[in-house]
This record gives sequence, structure tokens and C-alpha cells, in this order.
Amino acid sequence: MNLKLLKIFIVMIFILNGCGKGKKPDSSIDKILYNVNKEQVKEFYFVGKEKEKIGIYKYNFEEKKFVKLWSDKKEKVILLSYSPNLKHVYFLTAKYYGIRSTLPYIKRVKLYSINLTNEDVAFVDTLMNGTQINADWISDNSFKMIVNSRDLKVSEYMNVHTFIYNSKGKKLLSEIKIVNFIKDGYPLPVASNEQVTENENYKLKNGIIDRDSLYLFDKKTNETDFIVLLNKKKLNKINWGNHYLIFTIKEKNKHKDIIIYSFKDKTVVKKIENKNIKSFLVFGNFLVYDYGLSFSSSISIFNLRKLEITNSIKINGGCGLRNSFLK
Repeated sequence: MNLKLLKIFIVMIFILNGCGKGKKPDSSIDKILYNVNKEQVKEFYFVGKEKEKIGIYKYNFEEKKFVKLWSDKKEKVILLSYSPNLKHVYFLTAKYYGIRSTLPYIKRVKLYSINLTNEDVAFVDTLMNGTQINADWISDNSFKMIVNSRDLKVSEYMNVHTFIYNSKGKKLLSEIKIVNFIKDGYPLPVASNEQVTENENYKLKNGIIDRDSLYLFDKKTNETDFIVLLNKKKLNKINWGNHYLIFTIKEKNKHKDIIIYSFKDKTVVKKIENKNIKSFLVFGNFLVYDYGLSFSSSISIFNLRKLEITNSIKINGGCGLRNSFLK
């Protein structure tokens, strides 16, 4: 009898332990599913100026608030740049910049990265002094920088230093060439690949007769739909989303319009006109764009579901997605 009770007791312990172990996978699955569903980016970074300090700030979409992430009294942020897939962020700082004897200068330039997982800011590299710096992502894993500096021996010569870093901060390329800017012109800035005029489903094209009209060609149905009349403006930046095509058109005087075209409705659902619009980024359900210069610059948060501005970011000294304080 005692032996039977002992067997029953052992079986019950085994069953209870089995049930206890069975609960853990459910908890793990919940965590995995929660992480998978994080399609909407919860925050983004931008440049802000406060009391002569130009630093990096972070905005949270859910809380509709922003906080300062990084600043240094000896360094000023001169550029912040997201990779095309929005998974990597680099920013540049300088201790000194301005104009001396009609010539621009920029000194003690440093490159930093932001880890979007833990928000750590990491130093990447120090660059030489120059007269001008241009930088941007040329792919999801390549960040290109060009530093122009006047040649000390020949006044009409310009030394063009080119650097390329991968998303991990490793330097992939470092080269220099000399150009005669009087004869050949001033070196062009880094050109990011912003005008991607087609994806796997659609293609943008101009009218055959009326080249000033912009159309969308559906590759699956072979249908062509009118989008907008350009009015001699040129495509500037294009973002292909799941529900919307968002792009800017630009005039020579830098006037920009943001156009939001709905694939479902086959029409322009919103046109944002502001002569001081500089750039925009799309984070899930939010279109974020900046406008204005220096202390008057600000950022608007446009909800793509509601098709309206739901918040704005303003700092006493100004703010921008890339920078608002260098011309």
C-alpha cells in the first residue's frame, strides 16, 4: 500500500513539474510576438539648439515629448543623418566654424554614431580641418564624407578628402585628390540616393506629350494614373511606403512642396506647401518634416492615418532633422 502511494506521489510530482515547464514557452512566445510587432518606430532623433549648445534630442511618438540625448559644451552638432532604412544614425560635430576673410572654415571635426537599441553615443573618428564638409548615406551600410580644404601651396587648388564608413564605424575608404576649383568648379556635395523613381510594384514617369505631368505606372495591372502637375518643379526626395507615395518637388529658389499620394485612392490626399521646408523622414505612421532657419526652425509631426499634423517640436534656439544652423 505504501509502495502504491509512493508511486502516485512520484507521478503527481512529474505531472506538476511538466505543467510548470509548459507555462514558460507561452511567456517566451508572448515576448517574441511583442518584439515582432514593433513596426512603428517609437522615437526619432533630431538636432536642437539651446543656449548656444547644439546637441542631439530624442522625440517619443507615444508620449509626444522630447528630451536631450547628447551635448558637449566644446562641440556643436553640424549634421545628423539617418541611413535609408532608418537603422543607423551618424552625426558630426565641430568645435569651430564660421567665415574668416570671406573664406569658410570648420575645425576639430568628429564623427559619432548612435546605437538605436540602447541609445549609446559612440565616438567613431576625428577628421582634419577644412573649408567645407559634406556627408550623407549612399546606401544602408555606407556613409560617405567629403572634406574640402584649400591647398597651402597653390591658391586655386582644393584638396578633396573622401572617406567612407560602414554602419559599424569601420573606415572602408580614405583617399585624396586635388582639383582646380577656378577651372573645374567647386567640388559637388555628396549625393544621396533619394530619387528612387520605382519599386517592385510601381514606377514614376512623366507624360509622353506633357513632360510637366507626373504619372504612376502600376507594373501589375499596366495602368497609368495621373499624380500631379509639376509646374516646372523637379522631384527632390521620394519615399515608397505600403500605403502612400511621399515625395517633395522643388523649385530653383529652394521652395519645396511635400506631396502625399494614396495608392488605394489613386489620388493626392495631401499637399504640404511651405517655402522653408528642408527635409522629411517617414517613421511608420508618421511623416516628420522640418522647416525654417536658425532659431525659427521647427519640426512638424504629421499623422498619416489622420492625415493631419498632430504635434510640433519647437526649441528656443531652433531644431531640425539634419541641422538648421549651418548654411
